[in-house]
Amino acid sequence: MAGKGILLGKDLDLQVHNGSLIVGDSTMQEVSIILQMNQGEQKFFPALGANIIQLVRAKYSRFDIENRVKVHLELDGKSYDQIKEQIKTIIG
Repeated sequence: MAGKGILLGKDLDLQVHNGSLIVGDSTMQEVSIILQMNQGEQKFFPALGANIIQLVRAKYSRFDIENRVKVHLELDGKSYDQIKEQIKTIIG
């Protein structure tokens, strides 16, 4: 499931070392971006974007939030069941 890609820092800037972009497992950074995105922000796939901040602010149930996360990760070809423990570790 690990995907290789250009890595981003916590500020979402490209990670550079000695003038070269750093490449590594980008799965969790992709998950993070999907969860932060709103629908319509991705030009080539406007349906992708979990609108997670909206859900949290509106005090949706844990089930509703997990369901939204699962749907949007699966739209990107990721299995929520395979990475849910990593998500919980990062979130909290």
